[in-house]
Amino acid sequence: MDNACSEPQQEVVIIGAGFVAIATAMWLQKSGHKVTLVDPEPLAKGAYFGNACTIATYANIPVGTPSTMKQLPNLLFNANSPLSIKGSYLPRLTPWLLRFAWASRPSQVAHIGHQLSVLLSHALSALEPLIDETQGHDLIRKNGTLYLYGSEAGFIKAKPDIELRLSNGIPVTQLKKAEISDLEPHLKPLYERGLFFENAQQLLSPLSLLQRMAESVIAKGGKIITNKALGIERISAEKLKVQLQGTTLLADKVVVAAGAWSKSLARQIGDKVPLDTEQGYHVMYKGAQKLLNRPVGWADVGFYMTPMNDGLRAAGTVELAGLNNPINPQRLKLIADTVKTLLPQLSDHDSEWTGFRPSMPDSMPVIGQSSKDVGVYYAFGHGHIGVTLSGITGKLISELIDGQPPSIDISAFAAQRF
Repeated sequence: MDNACSEPQQEVVIIGAGFVAIATAMWLQKSGHKVTLVDPEPLAKGAYFGNACTIATYANIPVGTPSTMKQLPNLLFNANSPLSIKGSYLPRLTPWLLRFAWASRPSQVAHIGHQLSVLLSHALSALEPLIDETQGHDLIRKNGTLYLYGSEAGFIKAKPDIELRLSNGIPVTQLKKAEISDLEPHLKPLYERGLFFENAQQLLSPLSLLQRMAESVIAKGGKIITNKALGIERISAEKLKVQLQGTTLLADKVVVAAGAWSKSLARQIGDKVPLDTEQGYHVMYKGAQKLLNRPVGWADVGFYMTPMNDGLRAAGTVELAGLNNPINPQRLKLIADTVKTLLPQLSDHDSEWTGFRPSMPDSMPVIGQSSKDVGVYYAFGHGHIGVTLSGITGKLISELIDGQPPSIDISAFAAQRF
């Protein structure tokens, strides 16, 4: 084992097999624990595959802000907005929206921005050892990230976000039109202003990195089981039972890291967490990766264009419609049309994807021990920054299971904060 742990070796079942789950497994193995991951479709095409590929160490701004609330009616019911709600889902979503509004107050935004910045300040130092283990540095590019605004008015609206980043020690450079053109000469100059996040990194193939991480877990004795976790039950003072389809697993500890599917498992334990679902989308342009030098975000539509190993990906927007929502062609068209506006030299896209992100109303993940069972731990709700925060989340969960105080204060991320 890499580190001595104060707790004896534990049998840990991790529900989920995305970046957060597998990073948690890797950190637990460093402390000598035995890990088994359970996922109905491990290493397939979930959010860990379809994301915008950014390691976004600057992403401390919550989705809900005073500016968001002012624009909410237009945002939610305009089909071309970066954020939309399916009308039939609105009654079910109303309690979540009320919490979202509460979290969008200026004092809460300042609190959330600070808490996320603390997590983000540890993101790279906790992720890089895992990338080292998997020899995954060929899948990482360190060339910064651009975020662009189509108008001076839009940029002015972003000033509070810039100030919140700077006040929390997150470096950001404000760019003028000519400076953006120098960085990305292939973009049609529809932008007026931009932000450059020099320390941001990107993945060239998220699924390839996740597969390598999974191979490392298996090589060290871990297991990945293709099955669905249906429930968690305490069967003795020492043991928990995880009910799967057709079988069960016994564990000393259980980590719920099932992303958008975590809510019902937490509820069974007795923790009511206001987790809901964002449906994300992407379109791919094979062979077009040389058109951009780095991820480029476009504020007007809320998406990123990212050069990858196999092409250019345009990913993003938010649709609040639950876990059973079919693909919405209008969201895909919005992304594709905007990409063609910014990069008119592109032909039509080659493939499409939709998937589900776990969305908390305060944009903060749930990290920590269950309030109802000391053997159950939560690592979900990371929204748009699951890849970015996977390493530090895994490290924190490992510290808790080791019986050590976590390396940073995680009380703000407790399930019981609501």
